Parts: sequence; C-alpha cells; structure tokens
Amino acid sequence: MSVLALASVRSCGVTTAALALVATWPGGRDSNEHRVLLAELDPAGGTLAAAAGWPPEPGLVSLAAAARRGGDPDLVWGHCQRLPGGAAVLAGPTSAEQARSAVGMLAGLVGRLGELDADVLIDCGRLDPGSPGRGLPARADRVVLAARPRLADLHALATWAEAHPLDGANLGLVLVGDGPYPDDEIEGALGIEVLARLPWDPDGAAALVSVPASARELRVSPLVRAARSLADRLGEAPAMTPAKQVEGAAPTASVRTRMLRAWRTKPATPSTNGSTPKEVSK
Repeated sequence: MSVLALASVRSCGVTTAALALVATWPGGRDSNEHRVLLAELDPAGGTLAAAAGWPPEPGLVSLAAAARRGGDPDLVWGHCQRLPGGAAVLAGPTSAEQARSAVGMLAGLVGRLGELDADVLIDCGRLDPGSPGRGLPARADRVVLAARPRLADLHALATWAEAHPLDGANLGLVLVGDGPYPDDEIEGALGIEVLARLPWDPDGAAALVSVPASARELRVSPLVRAARSLADRLGEAPAMTPAKQVEGAAPTASVRTRMLRAWRTKPATPSTNGSTPKEVSK
C-alpha cells in the first residue's frame, strides 16, 4: 500500500485526474473493500461533494472534528463518501477557509495515512506559497504533478521545481490536454518523467461521480481509458523513475532556460479541439 500525492503549480485538472485514477485504480474497481481512498485535501476548497450531490458531511471537516479526540488513521473511513464503483472519497468542504483549517488540523493524521490497508491518493490542489497543503507531497511515497503541455504552464512548473525541490521523491508528470510539445522534449527540459497524457473529455469527467468506470458508456471514454492505463502503472509498479534519472540527469537552470526560449520561438501547433481543459469541478 502506498500514498500518492497529486498536485499542480497552476490550476489544470488535478481533481479530475485524481478522480479518474481512483475510479480506475487496480484492486479498487467495483469493490466495497477499503482498497483505495481519495482524500480531497485542496486548501482552496473541495468540489467533488457538489459535483456528486453529496451532503456536506461526512467529509474532511467532520474528520477534523473527530480527530481532536484521537488520531487513529482508520478514523478516516467513517467520514468518507462512495463513488459508484465503490472507491472511498474523503470530500473537502467548498469553503476555502474551512478547507485550510481542516487540512492544518489534520496534519498529524495525514502523515499517517500510509498506515491504512489501502492505496491513498491525495488531491493536494495547487501548491501556492503559504498554503497549508504545500508540505503534503513531501509526505507521500510518490508525487505526480499535473500540467498543461503549454509554454506558460511548463515555465511555471520549471520555476517552481527549482525553488521547491522534492528531495528523494519519486516524481512524475501528467500532461493534461493538448499542446505543441512532445513528451521527450518536456522530459528533457524539466528533468521529470512524463507518465501519461490525459485528454480533454468533459463528458467522461462529469460522469465519473455518477457512473462506475466499468460501465459501458465510460469504458470507451478517452479520459477513462487513459486513466486506467496510468492507474495500472502507478498501482502495480514498485516506484516511479526519480526525476534525476530521466535522460541521465536533470538539466541545469541555464539549460532549462535555453530550452524554454527555444520553445517560445517555435510556431505553436493549435490544439486539436480548440479548447482549454477544464475540471469536472474546478
């Protein structure tokens, strides 16, 4: 069992990626077992409860209140909602103020989620400076950053990675939507392994909170198919490739800057659908 943290530097579909992964996670598909948990710990506020039509509680806030009397990690199961396929979701409140307070109060318990008999996926949201969720990735066994494969987003990610190295982390990158840069160029520029690309599929994303991923209408969804392949890779592999092992070693800041400048001079290939990826709920 392991803890996987998903986060972004710019808002770009972290919640959708986390939702798609937990719905297709190996061992947790169409099961009532506690095999996989999605914890929505975005300090900016949660969106899954509203998207799924769940009541405000149980959820992250009720867990924070209960944890005042004890910090046993198994306490989390009593505060979860269920996706149609059976996966457990610890839903965050819509209020950013409540979410930040709850994440801060649960810092000790979150650090022990790895003790659960389950694979835990944490939606960390956007890693803003001063956010109480900023330290969550460092507590995970694996970290997956989400980014659009476009210059502004990749440049922001490169700048953040230089200022906030995740020492010893098994780090990977998921690209969300279309962009003009191939995976090998992005890996070479950032020194981070590209694990997958998740397509812009609003219908598939919206259906994940109401239909099992194994249902016929979702089995052909581009998002679900891509997420299933990524979930199999993350769920079964003992570890991802550390960032420093991509292409031998991560590029220096000067090399990264030169490559980003080179990208800027290239004529961008328009997105195949002309749309900007959006999340189910944010």
